Amino acid sequence: MPEIIVRPLEPSDVEVVVELALAAWAPIYASYRRIMGDELFRTAHPDWQKEKARQVRDGCAAAIAAVAELPPSDGQPARLVGFVTAYVRAALGIGEIGNNAVHPDWQGQGIAPRLYRYVFDRLRERGMRYVKVITGGDPSHAPARRAYQKAGFEIALPHVEYYREL
Repeated sequence: MPEIIVRPLEPSDVEVVVELALAAWAPIYASYRRIMGDELFRTAHPDWQKEKARQVRDGCAAAIAAVAELPPSDGQPARLVGFVTAYVRAALGIGEIGNNAVHPDWQGQGIAPRLYRYVFDRLRERGMRYVKVITGGDPSHAPARRAYQKAGFEIALPHVEYYREL
């Protein structure tokens, strides 16, 4: 695996991160469509790309935002392959990982754990005692759940989201 640099997100990274996020979440939203059916999916997520892009842009303004960058080599320019955002809940002493993803072409290569370690270090520096992350329980989120478990997340509170036609 080539060397990956984890560094703070710069303003010029934001739109690249948005594109990376849309690529990473496409299979998740496709799964949502299969689970929910077309009509409910279109009602709940009329423009999921716009919704996710807004979430990611907002997250890039978080207290902590970092990218995983593949440095230039063999005439190829540097390339962002992952990102993470995190929030500091100082009054509680709990940090929260927000939107984060590794580009599908680079998943499974140990990039996410490096991003999480970066966040854990920054949260400790800010006095946080705990960190939490929220993810889906559906099959398309299984890789994310495995990554969080590998990063040491052990306590899980179940969450169920129901829909019903009226």
